[in-house]
Amino acid sequence: MPEKSISIVPGVDWVGVRHRDLKVFDDLFPTHNGTTYNSYLVRGSERTALIDTVKAPFAAEFFQRIESQFPVEKIDIVVVNHTEPDHSGALSALIERNPEVTIYCSGPAKNFLEQLHNRPLNVHVVTDGEEVDLGGRTLRFLMAPYLHWPDTMFTYLVEDALLFSCDAFGAHYCSEALFDDEIADFTPDFMFYFDCIMRPFKDKIRAAVAKVEGLPIQMVCPSHGPVLRSRGMNSINAYRIWSAPPPESKQPKAVLAVLSSHGNTRSMAAEVKAELEAQGVTVSEFALSDMREDDFRNALEQADVLVVGTPTIQRDAPPHVWHALALLSSVTLRPKLAAVFGSFGWSGEATKMVESRLTGLRLKLVAESVTCRFTPTAEVLEACRMLGRDVATAVTAGKKSQG
Repeated sequence: MPEKSISIVPGVDWVGVRHRDLKVFDDLFPTHNGTTYNSYLVRGSERTALIDTVKAPFAAEFFQRIESQFPVEKIDIVVVNHTEPDHSGALSALIERNPEVTIYCSGPAKNFLEQLHNRPLNVHVVTDGEEVDLGGRTLRFLMAPYLHWPDTMFTYLVEDALLFSCDAFGAHYCSEALFDDEIADFTPDFMFYFDCIMRPFKDKIRAAVAKVEGLPIQMVCPSHGPVLRSRGMNSINAYRIWSAPPPESKQPKAVLAVLSSHGNTRSMAAEVKAELEAQGVTVSEFALSDMREDDFRNALEQADVLVVGTPTIQRDAPPHVWHALALLSSVTLRPKLAAVFGSFGWSGEATKMVESRLTGLRLKLVAESVTCRFTPTAEVLEACRMLGRDVATAVTAGKKSQG
């Protein structure tokens, strides 16, 4: 027998589900404490709205929890803040039971829903700031794109000062209690969630936080994890701090990421670094075999250029190099310029592979790659210094155009 709904405030209930034994979310992120799929039932005197649904396998439990408060067939509006299947998976089943329900969502969400569910949908596309009157209760829709999909929006319940914030300010944390002030400290889960899911969209976070800064907020009701009854504003402030732009600096900065199996690529890196510094570029060098990921990502967010030094091992760049490149998509990437160099023994495919990956991430290569077989000669080392000069010239020109 499923648990009953939980009252947030009179007339607003949590009707979500708990996924206690989830170990990996979306086959990507470990969830050491499971997760929840939060949905909220909001009743006005004239209409009733459902804020998001849940993951499809939990639909039966979801409907039973709703019906502990209100008939599913009489819901007037379902708000889809975000179309990812853990939020909209039960929507098809809801429509089967309530074909007349109107879906309120953003423009991108309408397109996504049509492709996710492959059926006609009764959709009302909302605009930023649009409101709907439920009778004594008003829902206001605030566009929050890329938190963390293009379709995301927040829903604000004006009279009760509740912010239904979708994935923002959430955590993969499942507890028997619902409210944050009733459970143990889950700050590590909150921070990990931000790091994995929200960090790549810092500029979008800043825009979304600015939209809610002036609103009275009694509680933040996210789509995953505890309802933030006591620390809602603290959570918003944490996002504000974590998404702040890097400090401006007139001094150009480079990240030099190097893997060197036998010391040859490292010798090349020393020449590149020396020339960059001689040209006035501050260099943060990382040995990819033992770097701290957070330090590397923080440096990337403050750098103007990424320079990668890689050997070729078995006709490929080594795993440490590919792992470092994978981290580029997990940050708000500031460097748009890049260069590559490396050494090899049998064959030398790695530098071109890395260049292809960097251009695929929309970084611009500012110098021709330098490669050598085995021990770098004097001519190769001079070419490395020239690469450093070319990179410095490109970075300096970029800083001037920005200033």
